Amino acid sequence: MNNQFSIRHIQTFLGTSALALGLTMGCANAVFAQVQPQTYESVQYITGGIGNAEQNEMKSAQKDYNLHMTFSAIKDQAFLSDVAVQITDKDSKKVFEAANTGPYLNVKLPDGKYELTATYKGEVRKHAFTLTAGKTEASVLRWPTE
Repeated sequence: MNNQFSIRHIQTFLGTSALALGLTMGCANAVFAQVQPQTYESVQYITGGIGNAEQNEMKSAQKDYNLHMTFSAIKDQAFLSDVAVQITDKDSKKVFEAANTGPYLNVKLPDGKYELTATYKGEVRKHAFTLTAGKTEASVLRWPTE
């Protein structure tokens, strides 16, 4: 009977250890794979930047995108998310739209003239820009927060 008691404890310990290891590995993978490229029609983009891991991912991926936007508060310059973004071309045709972006947004657009409209809590900011070969556009849009 003592041998069965010991074997049962060992089996329980091994099962619990395997579960704990699986949970730990799952959390580690979530930290390293938070920012995933997305597409709107044919336009590729990434958005995120909550926490250091995501900020590092966004910064390392910047080289693959020619538009880099940051959204923040005017008062304390805190990062903002949940920003709705729409980009139109020179003919006012919508080429990009995303409802929940920030605090960083990187977009890959073809060369051309564009206007970005960003809305945070009902307040709109606009940014006109031109992209040409080899040029990137980086801008920070700020909103009042209370």
